[in-house]
Amino acid sequence: MQILNILKSLSEKVEKLKLEEKKKGKINKVLNNLIEEYSNIDIDANNEVYKALIKKGKDVLKSQSILDIEGYIRYCEAALYDFKGELKPLSYLFRAFLITSILFMLLAPQYFGPILPLIFILPIFLGIKGLKKRSATGLTLALSVLPMGLLTSVASIKNSILALGQGQKFYTELSQFYKISLSTAKGLFIVFFILSIVLAFTSIYTFVIGVRHKRMFV
Repeated sequence: MQILNILKSLSEKVEKLKLEEKKKGKINKVLNNLIEEYSNIDIDANNEVYKALIKKGKDVLKSQSILDIEGYIRYCEAALYDFKGELKPLSYLFRAFLITSILFMLLAPQYFGPILPLIFILPIFLGIKGLKKRSATGLTLALSVLPMGLLTSVASIKNSILALGQGQKFYTELSQFYKISLSTAKGLFIVFFILSIVLAFTSIYTFVIGVRHKRMFV
């Protein structure tokens, strides 16, 4: 297989480069893992991703830049997901991040004011766009939003628990403040409490999936 020859050539090339032994060993370890993984899968030579991988690999073999080699390694790691048909985590990650972003924008103003969600509009937009393109930068931006999502959920859940301690008094004050019926006030409280729990779950889930499958992104 052509890709195996390229990876083996890159491993030999790395050995000849003037690098710290620790870094050289780390890169070669990744290359050896890739050689093993690619040896165990069948790839159609006419596959567009494969042809692009080969073309890029030939260009990298001509380069003396370690950055080009590291970039190609990331590309090879991401391509494995395509060749193995293991792209479902990308769909799960995208949906979870989308839900997290919506809930964060909905709940955060109640506890941190309207400015904070506005600050995160750009990272959220770029994160969504980057996840679609399987960009490593997009993944980083998406993950950067998650701590605030989790913080918002914790603040919301904490306040909800404190409010429950007040019993009927809380619902009465809530209904009077918003000029709604008592049953509506209770319904809204329950809805927002559930959304807070969902936000906590999706924030953690998105982080776990993103870190576990970070090799999918280039």
